[in-house]
Amino acid sequence: MLARNVRHGIVWVISSLTILFYRFMGIKIGKKTYVSINAHLDVRRGKIVIGDHVDIAKGACILSHMTGHKDEQGDRETVIEDNVKIFVNAVVLPGVRIGKNAIIGAGSVVMKDVPPNTVVLGNPARVVKQREPEK
Repeated sequence: MLARNVRHGIVWVISSLTILFYRFMGIKIGKKTYVSINAHLDVRRGKIVIGDHVDIAKGACILSHMTGHKDEQGDRETVIEDNVKIFVNAVVLPGVRIGKNAIIGAGSVVMKDVPPNTVVLGNPARVVKQREPEK
C-alpha cells in the first residue's frame, strides 16, 4: 500500500513537470490535464492547444507540423478540446480539431477533425460510436 502511494506521488510529480515543460515551450494546456511522460507533443513549430480535463496516454503523439521543412500549407494549429481521452500510441496529425468529450482509441491515426461526443478508432480514425453529451 505504501509503495503504491509513493509510486502514485512520483508519477504525479513527473507528470506535473512534463506539463510545465510543455507550457514553457508554448503549448497551451488547460486545467487538470494529464500527459504521460512517454507521450510526445510536437513543440518545434506550429501550435498545439489542449483544453481542460484531457488525458493523453503513453506513446500518444500530437503533431503540429508534418516535415522538417516549411511546407506549403504552413504550420497548423492542432486543437484538443475539453474532456478528451487519447489512448495508447494514438497519433493526431497537424491541423486537426478534436471536439469535446471525444475518445481516440489506441493506435488510431487521426487525420481529420473529430466531432464532439464521438469515439474514433482505426487507421485512419473513423467514428464508431456517438456518446451521450455530458451535462
